[in-house]
Amino acid sequence: MKTLHLVVFHLIILSTISQSPDQLYDELFRAVQIQRLFSDSKTFCDVVPRKLGPNQILDLYRQEYNNQTFNLTSFIFNNFIIPNTTTIVHEKWTIEQHCHRLWPLLTRTTNHENFSSFIDVPYQFVVPGGRFREFYYWDTYFTMLGLIRSKEIQLIDNMLENFAYLIRTVGHIPNGNRYYYEGRSQPPFFSLMTELTSKTDKYKDELEKEYQFWMNKRSIKLDDGSILNRYYDDLNARPRPEAYIEDVEIAHKKNNTDVYVHLRAAAESGWDFSSRWLEDEKDLSTIITTNILPVDLNCLLYHLELTLNKKSQAENRRRAIHKYMWSDDLQFFTDYNFIQKKPTNRLTLAALYPVWLDIATKNQAQNVARQVESLFLRDGGVVTTISNQSTQQWDNPNGWAPLQYIAYRALLKTPGYESLGETIRRRWMALNEKVFQDTGKMMEKYDVVNINKSAGGGEYKTQDGFGWTNGVYLEMLYDQQPISNTVHYRKNIFQISSLIFFIFILQ
Repeated sequence: MKTLHLVVFHLIILSTISQSPDQLYDELFRAVQIQRLFSDSKTFCDVVPRKLGPNQILDLYRQEYNNQTFNLTSFIFNNFIIPNTTTIVHEKWTIEQHCHRLWPLLTRTTNHENFSSFIDVPYQFVVPGGRFREFYYWDTYFTMLGLIRSKEIQLIDNMLENFAYLIRTVGHIPNGNRYYYEGRSQPPFFSLMTELTSKTDKYKDELEKEYQFWMNKRSIKLDDGSILNRYYDDLNARPRPEAYIEDVEIAHKKNNTDVYVHLRAAAESGWDFSSRWLEDEKDLSTIITTNILPVDLNCLLYHLELTLNKKSQAENRRRAIHKYMWSDDLQFFTDYNFIQKKPTNRLTLAALYPVWLDIATKNQAQNVARQVESLFLRDGGVVTTISNQSTQQWDNPNGWAPLQYIAYRALLKTPGYESLGETIRRRWMALNEKVFQDTGKMMEKYDVVNINKSAGGGEYKTQDGFGWTNGVYLEMLYDQQPISNTVHYRKNIFQISSLIFFIFILQ
């Protein structure tokens, strides 16, 4: 049945015309972004034309824009359907009920619309929420943790099928299913996703193809012959459409458009942005992402190599991680700058990946844990980095669900530090619960230093929803309980008469 579904889907896709919006709308796209018609650069990237095609809209714009009466805002609203951002608040749900019951409200399908920026996929998927109206690659792993606890196994299977389809057709899993994300991927969690429902053998071909993407397009050979990987973006010569004006301004400050590739590569990392990519943590224009071999990426690729039974390559990578990314002075794992031929010495929670994925020795794991307890632990969990001057969102004082989960899991397997893992779990969940009680929302990120303050930093306002936060909360809530004891909330939730939704459509 799925084979027939895919054949029909492929025939529909062949008749659908789509492309990145900066390519479709050319100078109109630039005008909208430079004049800041929308407070969020991403909004215009997600529009759909009302009646006319892109070429007709462009022709009309070129005819009219010099007229004294021309109004760009009116022109855009007359010719495009503007996407909405939906916030869902429920006054009577508990946080547990909220996390289970939000899945249907975050579940989407693509509609095969001509000239949409969506990359169509054959099955349903879960989006993070807020401005994020498409799925995101690495978010999905942490979302899946919660879906398992909600017994949404079919939805997980659908998303695995979507990712396998993208690997076969695009050649990799894009950052998200938008054409403007097509040039980059995100942290390669697909092998870990397939383990969640014991489907690794089914997707061996796609896992191999993903591995070849990373090795052919993202690998660096070091002086001793070791091969490690970096983040990059194949569409590296232009600003990110979803952050067009922000990138242009950074390039203007730098007086060099070479900065675009580093900004795009940081977006591939998922840590966009962080002091770990910056020469000067106070200045985003000093970003040098593609010069850096990240410890977390290489740990994920080590796991992928083991999954594919590439034991020799995995062992070589393990040795290289120990050689280039372990610091005896810091007693911590750090990223490695292969241009400068030295560690970056930025202390970040990425150091926990070698512990989580069984690359660190027992002594290394205990030293990392000691540093996490001493330097990173705060009232609301663990901070992402110990940067004191950065204003980027993947830095102090912010905490993020995926890193809390990895810290928790890594420390549970570190002798003598199991209780630290439990402390992080307890503090993070308490912060989620406090904010939920105050706002009725689960957030994208949290201030773990001042638990009475909202998280900030970055290119956009903190979003709610929120896929990976919900997933990690449910996983931590039910951890060490049989999955069969979790409650299945999805069915018939809209028939529950006592539920009242307040849906605010924010332009």
